[in-house]
Amino acid sequence: MAARETIEIIALDDDWNLLGRIDGKGDWPGIVKALLRMDSAWLVIEQQRADGPSPMPRREDIRLSRTVAHRLRPMEMKIADHVILSGKGRFSFRQAGLL
Repeated sequence: MAARETIEIIALDDDWNLLGRIDGKGDWPGIVKALLRMDSAWLVIEQQRADGPSPMPRREDIRLSRTVAHRLRPMEMKIADHVILSGKGRFSFRQAGLL
């Protein structure tokens, strides 16, 4: 991931209502504790790329989604979407059929 990128985890309830936002650059145990504290059932991975050429996912973005989904399974949480935003547009893993 480029230095000018940010990543946030958006916690959602069963009805996909916003519960809160977590800095995705934190450590995994801290992120999990925050998700559990919010009683999150779903989450969105949101990446912001600073004026990148394209919001298209890179290999490491796909790997991130797969790894997070795998780690969430034992906690009965799921990924609602992985969204990449850039100055040139938006890419949704869900809309592209990747989730």
